[in-house]
Amino acid sequence: MPSTLHITNGDAALYLLKKAGIVGTHLAWRDALNDGPVPAGLSLEETSAIRAEYLAARGYGSPIRLIHDFQRRDARLREAGDFAEIVLWFEHDLYDQLQILQILTCLEELDLEPGRISVVQSDHYLGSMTVDEILPLLRRRRTATAAIFKSAHRTWERFTSPSARDLYAAAQEDAIGLPFLRAAMARLCEEYPWKRDGLSRSQRQALEAVARGRAREEELFARAQAREEAFFLADNAFAKILEDLRTGEAALIEEEEGGLVPTVLGRRILAGDADWLECRQIDRWIGGVHLVRECMTRWDDDAARFVE
Repeated sequence: MPSTLHITNGDAALYLLKKAGIVGTHLAWRDALNDGPVPAGLSLEETSAIRAEYLAARGYGSPIRLIHDFQRRDARLREAGDFAEIVLWFEHDLYDQLQILQILTCLEELDLEPGRISVVQSDHYLGSMTVDEILPLLRRRRTATAAIFKSAHRTWERFTSPSARDLYAAAQEDAIGLPFLRAAMARLCEEYPWKRDGLSRSQRQALEAVARGRAREEELFARAQAREEAFFLADNAFAKILEDLRTGEAALIEEEEGGLVPTVLGRRILAGDADWLECRQIDRWIGGVHLVRECMTRWDDDAARFVE
């Protein structure tokens, strides 16, 4: 039986595991589940097909390549029972916490004997660690208990639910064995359009970064991410947010003299004098919730709750 399957959040962490001499088979879980549809009640493969279609439409890659990458990834996870041990390496941010939910939910279906699956959870970013920093984490890995699987399964169902109320419930409840999950779900709630201006938190932080003065896109990204308690966006995802703010009806930013600046509407929204969704149609997925004008849930940040 092969020794160990290591699953982690992306290529930087994967490279470090190999550099540190942590032997076994290594699998990167590349999917920002916080962005786009993740409907309830689907198999891993069915979800991946939907994700590939969405990511291709957003310009993250060719449909054929995305489908191929998902199929290869999913097939490897389905073979996890062939390994003596499966170790999950994930961080505290929203990107990682949604991934670990999906993986644990899928591994639960394999019904492996207790002790085969263990979890490394870190409140530091794995990809930025040194070899000397990451090696001790392996020794401190914890067995994925029945309670952890139950917490992951319940939260995954809430994340993929068509009702925002279920996500809110996850953001109010500590998850046994998953200490960073509650904060991550609370952060996802903030990605709903806010009551006062129709922007998500990420969109608002991008607009505010632009309003601070002309800068290259990487500097705008750094400005926006500095506002996060645990940053989770990749630079290409941030570029898509900027693209959304500057294109289509009711643009909030525009290019001027080689840099980005807020439009008149953008300045009105920053001043609290306008609502973006009164000027623009919305067609957006967050987990299992499809946000359209006819069926709109917003986040009231002052009250820290959803409103219809």
